[in-house]
Amino acid sequence: MNNRWVLLLLLLGLLAVLSGCSAFSRKAEVTPEPEVKTVTPTPMPRIDASPAKLLSGVETDRKVVALIFEGYTDDLTVEAIAGALQDRHVPSTFFVSGVTADEHGELLKKVAEMGFGIGNYGMSGAKKLERLPAYQNAEQFKKTQDLITRAAGIRPTYIRCNGTVYTEDVLRAVTAGGLEVAVEPSAYLNHRSFKTEADAGLYTQSVILGSIISVKLGQELDKDEFGEVEDELDERPAIDPSPGIRRDWEATDERFVDRPKMVGWLVDQLRKAGITLVSLDELEASRVTLLEKRRELNEEEKELLTYRKGALPLTEEPLSAGQFRAGSQEDFAGAVFVGDSVMAGVGDYVQWRRQINPSYLSDAVFLTENNMTVESLLAETNPIEDRLAEMGARSVWLCLGFTSPEGYRREAYLLNYRLLVYRIRQKNPGIRVIVMSIPPRLEGYAGVGNEQRFRLNQMLCGMAKMYGLGFVDAAYPLRDRTGALEASYCLDAVTYGRHLNDAGCETLLSFVQMHMPE
Repeated sequence: MNNRWVLLLLLLGLLAVLSGCSAFSRKAEVTPEPEVKTVTPTPMPRIDASPAKLLSGVETDRKVVALIFEGYTDDLTVEAIAGALQDRHVPSTFFVSGVTADEHGELLKKVAEMGFGIGNYGMSGAKKLERLPAYQNAEQFKKTQDLITRAAGIRPTYIRCNGTVYTEDVLRAVTAGGLEVAVEPSAYLNHRSFKTEADAGLYTQSVILGSIISVKLGQELDKDEFGEVEDELDERPAIDPSPGIRRDWEATDERFVDRPKMVGWLVDQLRKAGITLVSLDELEASRVTLLEKRRELNEEEKELLTYRKGALPLTEEPLSAGQFRAGSQEDFAGAVFVGDSVMAGVGDYVQWRRQINPSYLSDAVFLTENNMTVESLLAETNPIEDRLAEMGARSVWLCLGFTSPEGYRREAYLLNYRLLVYRIRQKNPGIRVIVMSIPPRLEGYAGVGNEQRFRLNQMLCGMAKMYGLGFVDAAYPLRDRTGALEASYCLDAVTYGRHLNDAGCETLLSFVQMHMPE
């Protein structure tokens, strides 16, 4: 290779070296990426306040309910409702939002001056507040408090969180927001609820004593605000909206009754039923403990007492609230059996047996009446508790019929049953109360069928377990393999299909005597 080519190769190599150095230098001059620093997020403010009290109705021995109003429609309507209540001397609380307080301050002041309570409804009456952080709820509750105080001149004690689950965080936020009590209504109404005063009258038949009735102004009701509609029993749902109360999602073009007139109907019909409307404070003051709860049901008991649609209305073993034993004559000394026409027939059978054996069932007596129910006993002018006291009863055996109107909720039935037991015990200290299950009937007759009777008996057994009452499943030995009344025990198959002949009476009484609750 001659010298020129060698020289050329050397020059090319030198250029390559110099190019690499230049590229390296340019890389070195690039600004380095900034160092990523870990940022600790600012913790959400904590709410350390204790949870507010929750008022969702009370157990009481008085015929009282509280009436409240939620939301806003227009000034004229709200003022007219307040006027209708004032004319009837009805106390109430209007729950309003911070927005309403800010924009309609004169209305709030006027309502407050009329003597009505003003409650906190949050800043806008929004629902699902349990989904918000507690500190946000506390801030909006407090701001609403300030707006209401400025407008009405009073600072609310009660809050109503619309469509909200009252979790512990929500209740802590209530306290932190400057309030003491959160309100959970027992029943809801709105502008669609009644078309006539007769509708309001029917509704009062399903009202639970000690409950809080909310009238939602300018709002549709949610499906769950119509009450329980869980499982169907026999010919109709166990819990139906009362006649005349339409479901909001069944839209129609009918004109709605104006709200003040509807409120007047409701108040008048409640009073006609002997129910007094009281303030939230007075409702709380009427609280009594009807029965002391002894214990909660365990999982096995809940499983046994769970109604299953489509299952036969019977059990392999009698329902029981505890241990039982064979009874003696002494167990029935001073016993009073209280019931309807079915129990009246059993009483006639006992009188017949006593013609041969005067000591049969000791000196037990039967206090019966056609269609006697828990509700009819509570409404009597000559209270059952007074009659038992006059008789010197040592034990009372309750075997009551069930003929209640549509919309009569199971919780009301159990509450009324506990109220009846409470009244009996109050007037008769030391008396033993024994609940008997509702007997079955033949299938195919009008009225409460066997499926619903069985469900009610499950409830009665559960109540007896929880509150330490005696319970005898008198229906158990009377059923056939389908859960209906055994045909050979029926006296009136052609007419009612539920009264017992001699064989049926003997079967029932033999079972009762062998299953005395401990």
